[in-house]
Amino acid sequence: MMMMAYRYAKITAERDLQTTLQTQLLQIVNKLQITLERHLYLPSLLANNNDVIDFLKSSEATEAYKKGQDSVNLSLEHINNISGTTTIFLMDASGQVVSSSNWAEKDSLIKKDYSTWPYFEQAKNNILGRYFTSQAANEERFYFFARSIQNNNNELIGIVVVQVPLSDLAFNWTLADVDFAVTDKNGIVFLSSKSEWDLNAISNLDLNVVSQNKHYQNKETIKILNKERINLSNEGFQLIKLLNKKYQMLSQSMDIAGWDVRVLSDYSIAEKEISRIMLISAILILLVAALAVLLLKIQNQRKEFQQQATEELENKVAERTQALKKSQEDLIQAAKMAALGQLSTGITHEINNPLSAIRAYADNASQFLQKDRLDMVDQNLTEITKLTENMAAITGQLKSFARKSKGQLKPVNLDATIDRAISIVNSKIVSSGTNITYDINTHDPIRMVLADEVWLSQVLVNLISNAISATNQNIERNVWIDIKESDISEIKETTDTEDQEKSPHKYCIEIRDNGTGIEDSDLPRIFEPFFTTKPTTKGLGLGLSISFNLVKDMNGSLDARNRKDGGALFTLCLPSVNPQANSDSSL
Repeated sequence: MMMMAYRYAKITAERDLQTTLQTQLLQIVNKLQITLERHLYLPSLLANNNDVIDFLKSSEATEAYKKGQDSVNLSLEHINNISGTTTIFLMDASGQVVSSSNWAEKDSLIKKDYSTWPYFEQAKNNILGRYFTSQAANEERFYFFARSIQNNNNELIGIVVVQVPLSDLAFNWTLADVDFAVTDKNGIVFLSSKSEWDLNAISNLDLNVVSQNKHYQNKETIKILNKERINLSNEGFQLIKLLNKKYQMLSQSMDIAGWDVRVLSDYSIAEKEISRIMLISAILILLVAALAVLLLKIQNQRKEFQQQATEELENKVAERTQALKKSQEDLIQAAKMAALGQLSTGITHEINNPLSAIRAYADNASQFLQKDRLDMVDQNLTEITKLTENMAAITGQLKSFARKSKGQLKPVNLDATIDRAISIVNSKIVSSGTNITYDINTHDPIRMVLADEVWLSQVLVNLISNAISATNQNIERNVWIDIKESDISEIKETTDTEDQEKSPHKYCIEIRDNGTGIEDSDLPRIFEPFFTTKPTTKGLGLGLSISFNLVKDMNGSLDARNRKDGGALFTLCLPSVNPQANSDSSL
């Protein structure tokens, strides 16, 4: 009986420990993926930049090469500062650095040769280069993304590399009983919750392999934390010893980064739980034995007592089961809301469009500066300032699901905002070959609406971008944007006669496309959170939901329906205002 109690205690304690490890492993892997993917878009964005391509195509001895190098250096430096990367640099086809964001520093990478680095060979073969390395001298760790750059004949002319500091992966670790370690395929730790594990091996290995590996530059001594050889590829539960301390370990491979993520819990916790359960079991066994002697004398009373005890136990189990189920549901909902608050770090597509516009304005400013056109330089820099403010505001709106945003409603030039939104998605318009039909209002009166300019821009960018994507199966892709004026009573029923007197009309923006339209069964759910008809890798299903709530907060309306002649029609209506209410908005 004691053996059975021991087996039960061991199974129960290990199961609880393993459940904790599974939960923590999932959270760590998600955080690592989000942190890496926030920089994933940069190499592709730069590889398709016309200025970068023109610079790499120019001859080194020419004046155009020198000017192009200076311009690209400044652009890379600017993008590097904005994105929070360590360094961004360009190599020619031979692997020599020709432009770098740290061009002005003493340790500039320009003219250095990285042709022997693995990410160079990967990108050279038209594969997204991925590589991580550690510099033991200062214990800094980095991750590299590399992308090939080709000319019109699909010939390799260069490679762009983005260096990301792995210090970005650091996050607060508050669980005292659970630790984590991120290792390479050799079992060497380069990121963990314990400093004594860092850059040391969790399994016995051939140190000659490390000395030939660029992952660990200048690392003179690597300690073996576990003298026994363990199965590093095992993603199940394992009992291991690190520095003579026993741990229960669970691992998961992150092939996208070449890592293994491992969570470890001090096994002494399970042993203490086993001892506690064994003590309770021993006491229970003694009590049962004493009761058995007593029950021999009072057999009839025993049956009645046993029946009553069984019923009470069943009721308690049912109550506890119901309480546990409710607690689990509350925990799932809380985790969902917490994840929603962190989505802004992983959704970079909302930033790409204004980032491209910033790059364009920066290039324009550089050219105007060379021509001594200071007025145009100031104008472009002003636009950059606005776009950076808009980027910060856009990312902030992702939290509007959980907390209502405090938007500033004021008169906004509707045509100027639409034009700005079209400019932001211009790269997508050009790359997709979509025809945008929209006539900007060039006559008086200026069409003004009461709205938050940042919110309205965000909604328009989302709607126009969705319309472009909806036509991806068409040979001829068309999107039409129209503005109509009608009575405000169709937007919002209100008893506030003062508001009606100020704004008796509304402007409605209609965005149409010639795509496949929306399934009738999907129309009632089109604005629900997390509802999307796209693959999970293409969207989270938040764009239209956020847009709907933003428009609602601006006292407007947003609806969707299908056109009779094919395609979808989204109608965005907002209260109109007198153009004289804010003359600056027309600028």
